[in-house]
Amino acid sequence: MPKIKNLPLPAIKEGNFREVINSAIAEGRHVDYLQQVLKNYEWYKNEFVKVFTLDGSAGLVYIFRAVYERKPNLWHEIEILGNQTFEKLARLLVVSGMRWHYDHMHGFTIPGIEKKPTGKLPFEPITRLDFFATGWEDDPFPTYKSNQIKICQIDYQKYPIIDFIFDFGDGHEFQIIYKGTRPIKPSEQKTKFPAITDQRGVAPEQYPPCE
Repeated sequence: MPKIKNLPLPAIKEGNFREVINSAIAEGRHVDYLQQVLKNYEWYKNEFVKVFTLDGSAGLVYIFRAVYERKPNLWHEIEILGNQTFEKLARLLVVSGMRWHYDHMHGFTIPGIEKKPTGKLPFEPITRLDFFATGWEDDPFPTYKSNQIKICQIDYQKYPIIDFIFDFGDGHEFQIIYKGTRPIKPSEQKTKFPAITDQRGVAPEQYPPCE
């Protein structure tokens, strides 16, 4: 069974982030805030490394249950290959599971790990281990993206539940619960993955009519 050990872990695309921040600090612009941004960024990177694993199996099928937070007993069972990405999981859940348009941003959060504001700055948010859809630019520093992180690269023994949100305006929240892995059956084609294998409940309309 192929191992993710032979593949590099995802890397954050920084671009010229550090250069721009350090240039602004050198010019005396928003020094306290920008120095804290750099500290929060280092915290984010150092903590996220602990979430990754090099022991995941790229060739296994990973099984998750996606539970919708707003409506009781609405969930979807998902099977996805270890070498597929969280972006594929998000698209499958939204389009094939909920039957919604895939027309908004999404994000995942590793729950239970956060860095609280120092209290010294007026606009410093809580820093969490989030990773977002490509194109997301609302954070003060670069983050991982959902098309970079492969399913098998998360240590589910430590982090069996991952929070997922689709459409930050309407805030459709889910819990993605790890259920285990299995080998691919000889009769199965890899192209069938990811797939919804079971579900309960009826998804609400994405855009209910105005009353």
